[in-house]
Amino acid sequence: MRDYLMNFLNQQEYMPDDAEYLVSCYDKIQNNAFAKECFDKAIKLYDEDMFCEYGDIIDLADSAAKEIYIYEYTAELIMFLLFTKKLKERYDEKGISEEIFETTVKDFRYQMQGCKQKRGIVGTECADWCMGFIQMTRFGLGRFFYEIIKFGRDYKCGDKVLTPETKVLNVHIPASGEPLSPELAIESFKRAKEFYKEEIGEPFACKCSSWLLYPEHEHMLDHSSNIYRFMKMFDCIDYGIKKNNSDIPRIFGTYEMRPELLSEKTSLQRAYKKHLLAGGKTGYGVGVLFL
Repeated sequence: MRDYLMNFLNQQEYMPDDAEYLVSCYDKIQNNAFAKECFDKAIKLYDEDMFCEYGDIIDLADSAAKEIYIYEYTAELIMFLLFTKKLKERYDEKGISEEIFETTVKDFRYQMQGCKQKRGIVGTECADWCMGFIQMTRFGLGRFFYEIIKFGRDYKCGDKVLTPETKVLNVHIPASGEPLSPELAIESFKRAKEFYKEEIGEPFACKCSSWLLYPEHEHMLDHSSNIYRFMKMFDCIDYGIKKNNSDIPRIFGTYEMRPELLSEKTSLQRAYKKHLLAGGKTGYGVGVLFL
């Protein structure tokens, strides 16, 4: 598994320092009988059933981390990376392309980069989110990730009707660093419709709940910006305000919550800092897009 982990980190373009650190932590796990036993148990659970008890897996990773004095976030990430070996076999069994596999598992690197930026830790702080990838309920198709959900409410747009039980695609926008351009969005939506066409009938709808769809962007952002243009692709059916400004880490890459101390490196950060200093809040929008 050590060779597999090293090859995976190289193929997925992890920075050399991060890859070296993750491999060194893996070696610590393997050199400690208790930690190794924890990881062996977790891998066996996943190999036998990809829908194995989530809590058991995390408990085993965290127990190993405590034993060898590494961060739980780091142990959890290593465990998920090791799971990708069996995950690739499951993709092959279902005839899902290597390209989709490679795109999907990139999110482990995105999660690591976010954790490193916000906490200074090489790991993942979103273990529950990562489960969707190893359980093959979420896939990366171009710029976005998708999973099937029930719509959860009644909605009508012309002759298109959605009910609470209607299957739709839930859209997630990874922090990949790629532009959120309309061209990449449309290409991803087309791929998603082709991939899921046997599971979702007509009307074929996507649902997105994200800070990127926050209606206040109408006043905050330049209307030529990619975020604004992405927001306008959806029909807004709901929105909310987050009084604790919990989306600040997504926008600024920090858990610093004092607006006056936030960075102004990008036009988005400058717009949000101005908004927050004026007493504004972060929030989200819920949108629907018919394909």
